[in-house]
Amino acid sequence: MIQIGSDQGLLATPVEQKFFALAPAERADLLIDFTHLAGQTIHLRTGAFDILQFRVANQSSSTPLHSIPKTLRTLPRTPESSATLTRTITLNEYQDRLQNPMVMLINNKHWHDPTTEFPKLNTTEIWEFVNQTEDTHPMHIHLVRFQILDRRTFDQFELMTSKKLRFRGPVEPPAPNEMGWKDTIQCPAGQVTRVIIRFEGYPGKYLYHCHILEHEANDMMRPFEVIA
Repeated sequence: MIQIGSDQGLLATPVEQKFFALAPAERADLLIDFTHLAGQTIHLRTGAFDILQFRVANQSSSTPLHSIPKTLRTLPRTPESSATLTRTITLNEYQDRLQNPMVMLINNKHWHDPTTEFPKLNTTEIWEFVNQTEDTHPMHIHLVRFQILDRRTFDQFELMTSKKLRFRGPVEPPAPNEMGWKDTIQCPAGQVTRVIIRFEGYPGKYLYHCHILEHEANDMMRPFEVIA
């Protein structure tokens, strides 16, 4: 498979993929080479179910994958120096007496609590998602597109006991297929995931949330307001 696009359009260059995982709300544009399957009928499966059938022609008249341009578009990276503010956003989970996760929160706040994020229109910010749970959360921010800066593992126990953020590993740059414009980002457990965002468009009230339905329905969703 050759990935040529992500959530918000083309990547700068094609990325060859043998395997990758998409979280809820993430998108990918793929070119798939069926050359070695000429004349066959194959299925895309999920679990035990066939969800899509491909009928491969005996002879191909399409453009071979090796002729894909090496550069798809100009995609400059947003410099960190352009950010006027860095916001630390924690992802939290609370369990019942049987250790079942019951409530998922952002910054330990419920949806109905007062708004705490007021980015200014036409400014750039860095949002760092500190995932203190055991799950990967696909965080989706309405209105904007953004670029991933990096991820880094931290000591969850020390943060819980002393409220100090101590990193346990080196900075991990985004994967090649994450170098495009995104609006949903996977935030792995025990890591700080940083994105850089320019708030363009219109002032008003918006929201950001985890895109796993059970999580956002249990309050892992918060409002933010873009002010002029």
